[in-house]
Amino acid sequence: MTPSDEIERFIATGEHDPRFAAWSGSLAERRRVGAAALKDVLCRIVGYRSARGSPFASGRVPADVDVQVRDRVSPMVRGLVPSADADRLLDLLPSRVHVVTPSTFGSLVADVEPGTAWDLANLLLDDIGAPPLSDDTPQLDGLADAGRAWLLPRAFAEARPFSDVVVHEVAHLLHGIRREALGWAPPAGLVLPVPPRRRETFAYACEVWACVTREAPAADARRALLSTFRATSTPADARVSRSQLDGLLASAADSAGGWEVIGAWAVR
Repeated sequence: MTPSDEIERFIATGEHDPRFAAWSGSLAERRRVGAAALKDVLCRIVGYRSARGSPFASGRVPADVDVQVRDRVSPMVRGLVPSADADRLLDLLPSRVHVVTPSTFGSLVADVEPGTAWDLANLLLDDIGAPPLSDDTPQLDGLADAGRAWLLPRAFAEARPFSDVVVHEVAHLLHGIRREALGWAPPAGLVLPVPPRRRETFAYACEVWACVTREAPAADARRALLSTFRATSTPADARVSRSQLDGLLASAADSAGGWEVIGAWAVR
């Protein structure tokens, strides 16, 4: 297989040879040159499709991204993390959240794995109405991987009753950032050790609960909103257990400490 063959396969599927055997040199050199080649073509495609034939203009990066991120996720972080650690985590999280636009795409994918760059390209292309790289591309509102989250500008502008993509993706960061990276005391490990099978349900629970508690301070009003959610909303991700999600949110609504209920379920 030649580099051209490998690039063509990658663009069509998002898959690539982790040893980059199509390139020459040592393993380290092949990985460096090969990954750069794959991402360079992605940048060219994103640039071309965003400039030609895309019916929607991508939004702009908000000037106050850090402030908005901190404000939106603060109730979740303070509810799920011990108070002694919450402030340090809230100081760190905004720097781990990035907004993807045609103008920021190249710099954001420079140091990520090619597969993540491919996902981000499709996230952006879908947002601007340009053709995706594959017909099988998953529909994403955001992405979290390796302790970082990527969002579209619309995540900061949308006003849907039970949707907050910022909260959803930062919830994923909580099981993607290690305690030692924050300088926390032992034991080492993830901030929240959520098992993989529960991660999407956990993120959706955080997203919905953040919206409900933001809208309704009183318990009865929260229960009413959750009833509306059950009747009108269906999470788009097949990895979400709807029965677990509804039960978890109901338990949170019946408790004086809803976030604690969600956190305890997620890590048990």
